[in-house]
Amino acid sequence: MRIVVILALLASLVLSGCEFFTPGTSNALSQTRQMEEMQRQTQQLERQADALERLVDRSEERGTAGGAGITIPIAP
Repeated sequence: MRIVVILALLASLVLSGCEFFTPGTSNALSQTRQMEEMQRQTQQLERQADALERLVDRSEERGTAGGAGITIPIAP
């Protein structure tokens, strides 16, 4: 039983020491996650922009927005 307690204390000491010895690790991981999320959001926005461009192109071909009689003004 003593060995289990000693190993548990040693493991917790090692795990808590990671931040002590390398203080920027959690910050770097957080920044990496933020960059990945920003890249995903950028890709999503690009897909949305492409979809909107296709809709505008279709509405220009028909002369209205989706055939509903609504014209879409396009800024120069």
